[in-house]
Amino acid sequence: MRLRIFDYFRGLAILLIVAGHSYGPWIAESFTEKMLANLISGGTVLFVFMSGFFFYYIFYPQFDYCGFMAKKTKQVFLPYSFLSLLAFVSLVLCFETPPFPEVFIPEPLTECWQYVGLCLQYLWTGALMSSYWYVPFIMMIFILSPAFIWQIKLPFRVQAILIVFLLAVSSIVHRPVDNLSPLHSLLYFFPVYMLGIVCAINKEQVLCFIKNKSIILGLLVLGLSALQILVYKEYGNFHKDSLLSYQGIDTMLFQKIALCFFILSVLQKFENKNLPFLEFTGSVSFAIYFLHPWVIYLIESFPIYDNLAFIPGFTLFMVNFTVVILSSILLAYGIKKVFRGRSRFLIGW
Repeated sequence: MRLRIFDYFRGLAILLIVAGHSYGPWIAESFTEKMLANLISGGTVLFVFMSGFFFYYIFYPQFDYCGFMAKKTKQVFLPYSFLSLLAFVSLVLCFETPPFPEVFIPEPLTECWQYVGLCLQYLWTGALMSSYWYVPFIMMIFILSPAFIWQIKLPFRVQAILIVFLLAVSSIVHRPVDNLSPLHSLLYFFPVYMLGIVCAINKEQVLCFIKNKSIILGLLVLGLSALQILVYKEYGNFHKDSLLSYQGIDTMLFQKIALCFFILSVLQKFENKNLPFLEFTGSVSFAIYFLHPWVIYLIESFPIYDNLAFIPGFTLFMVNFTVVILSSILLAYGIKKVFRGRSRFLIGW
């Protein structure tokens, strides 16, 4: 049985992720703006939570590791590889504007093998486009599926203890700087995926517990967002280079976990209602994910914002976000029409 609220959840998750990449010229200055920026940032947690939920709900009952990996390779890794290679040819070879040159190109490239090595580094880190870092680490999550099968068979109390411990670790290690370390990201998001699995196992109890608790959960989300701003004087995701250094507790992680349950609590009220935009957005979420960085890159390639300095930054953000999400959907729909069934290998839809 398909859960409609999780289709809606997936639609909201991709909207939040695109919003987090669509700041444009907006720089949050007031407390209210920083609160909004905090709520928008970190949407990947929702995607990972949802992925863990679906792993148990859809794949576990008749789990076949080879079939599972073949499906994820076709629907996730192949589109990622195709679009990353396209980005490499465009950004590195044609336009000579490689991302993070200070990290990946310490010396001039003169030999063919250097370009091959550079391409492999970009594929490993997902650094060619702003959101592609997600794929290398989530593919490692998929590869580690036997570990999650083992988790599912553990008593609930043991699973809960493991998740709490690993979340504590994640809150200290933070996310990697510029999201350039897949292994660091794996460590950070691992317990979020586990949490999604546990919530799927105990779906009825979880949904019953959070029912009619939208206000409490919403206040918790706002409180954690405000806490970060007041304590750390900053907003947005927590990033750091060294796993072993201590730079505070990542409150964003807990805020986004609370947001997962807040959204589910709200969506329960719409379980029997038709929300076509969210349902469609959820169905095309991976295509939006793969295509929206290209739309953002094209927008930022033109000096549009230079002529719009008189417009408030948040207003520009809302316009930018709307243009990016609608353009990504239209682009995905166009590619789907042209390539039909083969589009799944190109854009994941």
